[in-house]
Amino acid sequence: MFPSDDPIPDRLQLVMASEHLQLERVVDLAEEFVSAHEADEDFIYRVVLLTSEAFTNAIEHGNHLDPEKKVKVEFSAEPDRIEVWIEDQGMGFVREAVADPLHTDNLLEDGGRGLYLIEMMADEVKYENDGRRIGMIFHRPHTAS
Repeated sequence: MFPSDDPIPDRLQLVMASEHLQLERVVDLAEEFVSAHEADEDFIYRVVLLTSEAFTNAIEHGNHLDPEKKVKVEFSAEPDRIEVWIEDQGMGFVREAVADPLHTDNLLEDGGRGLYLIEMMADEVKYENDGRRIGMIFHRPHTAS
C-alpha cells in the first residue's frame, strides 16, 4: 500500500466511499499503519478489529450505505499511543440511546455489539460531532502502566 522506499507516516488521513468494498482497504491500511509503528501482535489485532467495526458502523448506521456520503478515517501514531478517528456524514446518534447488548432483551439480537466491543477493547473512546465522529485511543504496550 505504501511505497516501499518511504517510511510509514505518523499520520494518515483517508476519505472513503460508504461501501462495503472499502472495508478491506481500510483493514489493510490499518494493519500496515499500526504494524509499522508497533510490533505487538495483540495490539495490532485490537486496533485493526476496532477500526473495522467503527468503519462498518459509519457506512451502515451513519451513512446508510449511501456511496455519495464519505467516511473520513484518520490514523496517528504518538510515542505512547495510536489513535484512530472515524467520521461519517450521517445524522449522528446519542450514545446513551443505543441499547445495551448485554441486557436480557437484546441477547439474541443480530446487531448492537459493535460499540460495546469498541468501548471494552479500546483504552479510550471519544464521541464528537453529535456522534458522527468516534475516536479510539490505544495505549502502546511498552508505555502502558
